[in-house]
Amino acid sequence: MKKDTLFIIIGVVILLAVVGNLFLARQKTKVTTPAVKKDELGAIPTVDATTKVTLKALTGNKEIVLNGAGIPNGTTSVDYELSYDTKAQGKQGVIGTISTITNNGFEKQMTLGTCSSGRCVYHEVVSAIQVTVKFTGEYGEKILVKEFSL
Repeated sequence: MKKDTLFIIIGVVILLAVVGNLFLARQKTKVTTPAVKKDELGAIPTVDATTKVTLKALTGNKEIVLNGAGIPNGTTSVDYELSYDTKAQGKQGVIGTISTITNNGFEKQMTLGTCSSGRCVYHEVVSAIQVTVKFTGEYGEKILVKEFSL
């Protein structure tokens, strides 16, 4: 009887070892490639000093005009992102693309708020407006970041 009990105990230990190994094999962490940070890829270069971007308030700070002049030759599109803090809605912003470039410049009028069905709700901007403009063309990409107060 002692021999039978010994074989049963050895069998259970072996069975537990096999089940444990299978469990651990399934629990192995998956090998993932770490995310590559933008800095590791290289930051987008900035435009030179000949490129000028201005922001002008219209209609009691409800509308604005974004102007660009002296943009790099060969530019095919301009992406813009404006972000600002508002009194009631928190952080807000405007994004878009300008594809009409004339004489190495552009002009884009925007509403600081939302409009739907002929009714607009305007943002009460309480901070500087952070403007990021990315120029894309045959040269690759270039960026300009600037803050404006209304």
